[in-house]
Amino acid sequence: MSTLRWSTGVYASAVLVDRLLGLFLLPLLTRSISPADYGAWTQTAITASMLMPIVLFGFSTTIVRYFSTAAVTAMRRRYFWRLGMLALALFVVCGVCVTAFPGPVSHAIFGDSAKQILLPSLLMLLAADATADYACAWLRASGRIGLVAATLIARSFTRYGVVLALVGQAPPSMAVWFAQYAGTQLIVSFLVFCLAAAVVTRQKQVSAETSDSPDLNELLRFSAPLVLLALLTWMGGSFDRFLLLHSLDLESVAFYAAAVSLCAIPAVIHSVLGFTLFPVLSEHWQAGRLAEICKLMSLAVRVFLFLTVPMALLLAIAGPRLLSLFATVEYRAEAPVFALLAVSVAAFGVYQILLYALLLEGRSKQVLGLAGLAVAVNLALNLALIPGLGLVGAATAAATSNIVMVCLAVRLARAALPWSFPWQESLRILANAVAASLPLLLLMAYGSGSLAASALGSALSLSIYLGLDWSRSASIARLLARP
Repeated sequence: MSTLRWSTGVYASAVLVDRLLGLFLLPLLTRSISPADYGAWTQTAITASMLMPIVLFGFSTTIVRYFSTAAVTAMRRRYFWRLGMLALALFVVCGVCVTAFPGPVSHAIFGDSAKQILLPSLLMLLAADATADYACAWLRASGRIGLVAATLIARSFTRYGVVLALVGQAPPSMAVWFAQYAGTQLIVSFLVFCLAAAVVTRQKQVSAETSDSPDLNELLRFSAPLVLLALLTWMGGSFDRFLLLHSLDLESVAFYAAAVSLCAIPAVIHSVLGFTLFPVLSEHWQAGRLAEICKLMSLAVRVFLFLTVPMALLLAIAGPRLLSLFATVEYRAEAPVFALLAVSVAAFGVYQILLYALLLEGRSKQVLGLAGLAVAVNLALNLALIPGLGLVGAATAAATSNIVMVCLAVRLARAALPWSFPWQESLRILANAVAASLPLLLLMAYGSGSLAASALGSALSLSIYLGLDWSRSASIARLLARP
């Protein structure tokens, strides 16, 4: 448990730095470039995230699943290069498809065929993200969480520094500065890849290769459903941007993306928990320690909700004011958008934690069915609500589909493991957060929504929330603070 806590803390610190720098990019970009260019920037990011699982073929999860324990050095070395070559081949195929039809691809992504000049930069960004993700998967499987954290921080500072240098003072056209940005990211990712290669190839052999070592076919069979799962998950979380683009315009996408950037802050928590939790769960699964898996899952859900729920409430209440502060007055989104997005992020985080149990138990078909149902609900609601409600409709669809996923995932997890969802503790966390949010609500209502009122109300609400938890014998805050 102490190792898990240390790894989580180290990685959490790196992710926090990454997200803070990413948050600082919001005012930098929204104040330096037009809303249309910011919309194009966000579209390149979500398009790259869609193509990532295709290029990597789910290898990031597969590497952690099969090479975190008992994997000998020789096998790690061999598969580092074999899986890497497969990913490179898939990237080449992807690049050929994009460049063969630049007009239609550009229209689908940006709503404008003239923006096809951004496609080479998009491919460079995809290559950079895929290379870094692949390298970090091997570092993660090797137990080098400290190195993963260091590389994440280095990439974050490089990203922010490059954007600051390129757009901070009279930026050139987006086609110019975005190409320079993507090229820099590709160089940094290549250095991360070299670091991972050095770690994998220089590890000392500790045991002989066993007969049950996975072969390539087994790895590909495990990875294939993960690709479809990742694409379905992406559709559930990002396809609404494309519907907004083609129903409204690129500027509306920019406003929605800015709101999502703020409300996605709590997503740091489940990404950190999952990053360090899944390798430990895999180790317990291979050893047959189901009781430890159930204990860790319950603890992960409780910790996630304890940290997420108050943040989600604060964003739901103060989100519109924060958006005008971080961006410009031109960027506007209604209060219901922030409330619904906060619910969506919280529900998706719980789903991600439950997903690990289903993957370990081999219920890939059920997981795919669950994700497919959520996507169907999301798309149907988006198509029905966006034309009339705009951003509120997209946020409603996101929250509803993620709630559906959580409800069904709880049932599947209970069938896979002797585990039950910690409902009582979850309801207590929600009640404490709602009670603690009253000072913020009052100050926002009677303090004209000023920045000072927002800051004071947030500080009072968080203090009350921590006090309510600390007074209990089963305090989560005290558990997290324990050395």
